[in-house]
Amino acid sequence: MTNLIFGLGIGLFLILILWALALLIFVISLRIEKKIGAIAIFIVSVCTVVLVALPRASEKHNTTDQKIYDHLFIWRILLLVLLIISSLIGLAGYVKFAMTESIQPVRITTWIF
Repeated sequence: MTNLIFGLGIGLFLILILWALALLIFVISLRIEKKIGAIAIFIVSVCTVVLVALPRASEKHNTTDQKIYDHLFIWRILLLVLLIISSLIGLAGYVKFAMTESIQPVRITTWIF
């Protein structure tokens, strides 16, 4: 049996997170005028192809009647949501306050050769 989150598998969430990070790197690289954004998109494309090409887990059901329940499932999901939200807030603050800080040009009054 596979683990599902909102009816979707773990692999899809992994691909979504990879693409979101690659797009963030791409946008930041456009801002700082570097060429690392295209490299990030290429690496994530290769990772996506590899993850899609991997075989899925077996869909055979176990015939055991004993079911195991995880009683801490809700608390783990709440902790995961809290960590994701705090990470996104921290990343947004970093991008806003550190990456987009403007640097004022200084006039060069003397030339030193």
